Amino acid sequence: MKTKNKKNFTILGIAILNLILSIIAISKLSNNIPINIFATSIIDKMCSKQLLMIIPVVVLLISILQVIYRLNTMDKVVTTGKRIEDAVFTFIDGLLIYINWMFVYVGYSFTSTNLIKVDIPVGYIIMALIGIVIVAIYSTFPINKFGSRIGLRIKETIEKEEVWRTANKLNAFTGLLSGIIIVLLSGYFLLYGFNWIYLLIAVLVCVLLMFYIPILYAKMIYRKVVNRVIE
Repeated sequence: MKTKNKKNFTILGIAILNLILSIIAISKLSNNIPINIFATSIIDKMCSKQLLMIIPVVVLLISILQVIYRLNTMDKVVTTGKRIEDAVFTFIDGLLIYINWMFVYVGYSFTSTNLIKVDIPVGYIIMALIGIVIVAIYSTFPINKFGSRIGLRIKETIEKEEVWRTANKLNAFTGLLSGIIIVLLSGYFLLYGFNWIYLLIAVLVCVLLMFYIPILYAKMIYRKVVNRVIE
């Protein structure tokens, strides 16, 4: 119950923080900003910056719906459909937040006196989407049933349900951090250009967070459980 309540507060907290930061960032943009950011020619379509506030408001509304859904199903048996629905909510929120800040980035890169084309490499967008997908999938780890195909599946977790539950809670957190790192790195590359060293460091950190650390933790918990049973 505590884990589910923490996630509910986290979902709403992220949405509210995104709304506050968006208000601050958008207020500093010029009154009109470009919207045909993927055009192959010069930007010529504009919209009022106030329209950008629609996205963070929608994110907040979706987050509220997700929390209501989670509260209404909290005491029910976890099913595959429920896990997928929760992951879809998380993915949509993450995608909209990324789109929101992409438009903010375009707004800051744009000057109304010089209708320049803002290049947005598709590769960085795909990279961000991968990070969002990771966050969505790993967010389901704490509620996945024992032995599920989605979770940390090693000998120790499959043998002991207590190890499964504990290790997957940690893996959900480390997966969340990894997804955020990937999204933030894509934003960094977008602003400052690609850097191989930063990419290699990020890959190493994500591998440690998503696999190595949770596996070591699972093995440690497994030994404690086995020793407790023996005693």
